Amino acid sequence: MIRILVIILIAVLSVTACEQDKKTVGTSPEKPKETGAFDEETSIKNTVILYDSLLAKGYITQNMSPLLEAATEKRADKAYYHMAALGEGKVKMDMKLNELKFTDVKILSPDNAEVGTEEKWDYRYINTASGKQVYENSVDYKLTYRLIKLSGKWLVNDIDVKQTKEKHPEGYKPLS
Repeated sequence: MIRILVIILIAVLSVTACEQDKKTVGTSPEKPKETGAFDEETSIKNTVILYDSLLAKGYITQNMSPLLEAATEKRADKAYYHMAALGEGKVKMDMKLNELKFTDVKILSPDNAEVGTEEKWDYRYINTASGKQVYENSVDYKLTYRLIKLSGKWLVNDIDVKQTKEKHPEGYKPLS
């Protein structure tokens, strides 16, 4: 049991899952502008939104392969290794993005961009054998996504966690 809790705590601290603008949580990426074309900033934001959605689906289905649609292989591998570590502890993670706010979008060059976000996520950890929930928590993040453009498509290449604030359920007792 302690092993599972340690894995879960490591997971919570290392998860840098993702975002959607407050107005886009629970909706599709932004629609094209009247000209019929996406501008670069919209395309970059939509990549982050897609990344977050695919990441959450990847953890619950225990399949990170679809993440390659919005992330580089390097970034998808990080998520895969984290998911696999949880699986070794017989746990899978169910995560829900409750709020996403884009705080900054910087296009550094034609092929590099940074996106600042503030995100609120809820996490449930489920025993893969019994299907029972073993832990839950909520985490507020301030993140910086680093994106690169490959073959004309924006992809999340790295994520820096700038700040985390974890909220535990009532009755939570930390490991001593």
